[in-house]
Amino acid sequence: MANMSSKEFFFVGISLSNNQNNDSSVCVLDRNKKIVYLDKLYFTSDIELFLEENPYVKNSQIAVSIPHDNTILEGKWRIHCKNYKMMNGVFDINRNDWTKRLSDRCVNILFKMKKTGSTVCRFEVNLLRDAYSIGAHYLQRTSLDCKSLQSALKIKYGFEELPENMLPASSLEAILGAMFIHDRANGLINTKKIYEFGGVDVLNRV
Repeated sequence: MANMSSKEFFFVGISLSNNQNNDSSVCVLDRNKKIVYLDKLYFTSDIELFLEENPYVKNSQIAVSIPHDNTILEGKWRIHCKNYKMMNGVFDINRNDWTKRLSDRCVNILFKMKKTGSTVCRFEVNLLRDAYSIGAHYLQRTSLDCKSLQSALKIKYGFEELPENMLPASSLEAILGAMFIHDRANGLINTKKIYEFGGVDVLNRV
């Protein structure tokens, strides 16, 4: 058992999708870093209900991922234009928010939780994976990548209760977020604020 410095009994990680068509996942760890709850959610109302009513949340610290905004803007525009399209005088700057790269889904819910005293932070999945030395060696969220991440969580970080069959990518990312907030709360790692999103600190391991 780790040397506990946190007064909370549970640590919640949420892998948040950018819309209800893709699954979000929630993982709850206890103070011994054991998974006590793992589930998928789809609708924003379900996520809000979980955060407001689930008994695990009442005595927990929470880490929520920041999803990328993959909105298709117009017929010829796709997500890659946000990364590679040069801006010049020909285009209306930021017309239809085409430079928006991060989704603001659940921003108001999480900011409200912070204002009412909950311990909540955000995290970037790719940065956190790199910080834990389990970065993607294959195309992210493919079956090979998920298998690699699940094996790392099971063998390197002691989640022996993970099944042999492959979990969804969102569930693995939720476990990662829960592990991060557990380790931070109990002084097992050092963290730093990398920026603020929607009034909530985005943290990463250093």
